[in-house]
Amino acid sequence: MKKIIIITIIGIFYFTSSSFSESSIEKKLLIQFDGLCVQNINRLNSIVDFAKENNWKQIPPGQDSLLAPENKGPSYQSYYFIDNNDVFMLAINDADNTNVCAMASKYESISNLKRILNEFYKLRLIENHSQGMQAIEIYSANLSQSPKTIISLTYGTQPELNFVTVSVVKM
Repeated sequence: MKKIIIITIIGIFYFTSSSFSESSIEKKLLIQFDGLCVQNINRLNSIVDFAKENNWKQIPPGQDSLLAPENKGPSYQSYYFIDNNDVFMLAINDADNTNVCAMASKYESISNLKRILNEFYKLRLIENHSQGMQAIEIYSANLSQSPKTIISLTYGTQPELNFVTVSVVKM
């Protein structure tokens, strides 16, 4: 009986530690993405205020290619910040009657990132394709902040191109 209890405790510890307490770059990115982008998709100005209050650095024009949209709206802003040696980039945009918030960082495992993303949100893949060394996946997301929302992933498919951009788009 003691053996079963010990095995059960070890199993619970293993599964909770790997799922909920992991401190991977992917989990850090998605926690930041949820807190900043998803929760504030209807209030882009609050994201800018938060960035300024925390002394994030603005990304100079032309150096924001991982985040910059083709059509920049009047509120377009891009920033970066460093958290424990991990660099995160963030951009907001309000062009074409849509609000967009995107975050980018390096990743170690795209499958880990997708797993965590699906733990956070109920997603349904609606489109995926690749071009060159980049893959794009678009998901529908039924978020309480906005029922007409998509979340997209754009990531490098080669080991030396291990950057990912995750975006929330409110239409």
